[in-house]
Amino acid sequence: MATVHVKLRSSVVEGKPGTLFFVLSHRGNTKQIKTIHKLFPPEWDPVSQHPLIPDNERSMYVQQVKMSLQESLIQLRSLIHSYPPGEPDILQQIVNRFNGKSPSLRLFSFIDKLQKQLEQNGQIKTAMSYHYAMRSFKTFREGRDIELAAIDSVVMSEYEYWLKRKNVTLNSISFYMRILRAIYNKAVAQELIIQRDPFKNVYTGIEKTRKRAVDENIILKLKKLDIKQPNLTFTRDLFLLSFYTRGMSFVDMAYLRKKDIREGIIYYKRRKTGQRLSVKLEPCMQRIIDKYAPHVPKELDYVLPIISSTDPLTAFKQYRNALSYYNRLLKKLSHLLGLHQSLSSYVSRHSWATIAYKRHIPLSIISEGMGHYSEMTTKIYLASLDQTLLDRANRTVLKGL
Repeated sequence: MATVHVKLRSSVVEGKPGTLFFVLSHRGNTKQIKTIHKLFPPEWDPVSQHPLIPDNERSMYVQQVKMSLQESLIQLRSLIHSYPPGEPDILQQIVNRFNGKSPSLRLFSFIDKLQKQLEQNGQIKTAMSYHYAMRSFKTFREGRDIELAAIDSVVMSEYEYWLKRKNVTLNSISFYMRILRAIYNKAVAQELIIQRDPFKNVYTGIEKTRKRAVDENIILKLKKLDIKQPNLTFTRDLFLLSFYTRGMSFVDMAYLRKKDIREGIIYYKRRKTGQRLSVKLEPCMQRIIDKYAPHVPKELDYVLPIISSTDPLTAFKQYRNALSYYNRLLKKLSHLLGLHQSLSSYVSRHSWATIAYKRHIPLSIISEGMGHYSEMTTKIYLASLDQTLLDRANRTVLKGL
């Protein structure tokens, strides 16, 4: 039966760490599998073939290397036992299965292939999510591709640490990790690599964020604000339209079509959840729609002049660019309003919910109006908005001291 050992090859450059590699032996033949792990000689015990955890800043890294080696050894031994004892020439097969069926199976090329398939299937948003995740990971790798089989818990922990040093938010870190995990799992499902669970030690959850809302006075102040620049006026009007329509998201406004407005009702499907909603077309909404109707090219069916292309990929990129620009201009409007916290594309939605809540509109109505599938979702949503009321109550108490 084949055997596997772990060796440390010292660096030829003095002061540099050496490289760990696996040595497979069978019937007098050997094969080596180079790893990406680097250790200094004092960090390696050649007898036990285990890393020695140092008492310095490298201790966490070496601990992660130890865990990764243990995982890889389990997988290699499992591959060895999958062959009958007497079967010859199994080493290259084991190496191929451990590293992936093709030496060209590298992460970036694999993502490119998946992205093109998604675009062809019309799944533009998912394709762009793959693109953003790959762009971030490629920056971390300084443009160097990596074999899918070489991705393990150490690599992903190093990537997470790099993101944190770049002050990337936890939710953005989770977004990148979940996308990369989905890509990795696709390769596993296609039996291109063996599952090594490289994402088990990184953050893939959703951090609860504080919902920001403004009260009626700010909405009225924004409505009456004297604005000279057309781009700021359009931004203000989009924010108000979102508020008027019970918090319609920017993406849903961008993709709203003329055919979606029938007999005084706006019908649309939330692109985030697929929930179908309808909103009665009130005069305040109609005025904004009519105001910008002349700016939409006649050959397009869009209600608002945000997207100008019929090509799905180009349209999505236009929407993303417009959203970024919209949020930048909302910050300028926030400055004009003298707000301490900036408006954003989500504030209009949060504001509609909190104003309705303060006016004692039943929770069931708010929930249905926002397109939530259950009142529990709305309760969770509104829970963070209650903090404003609590802060005001506390301020009132403290003023009396």
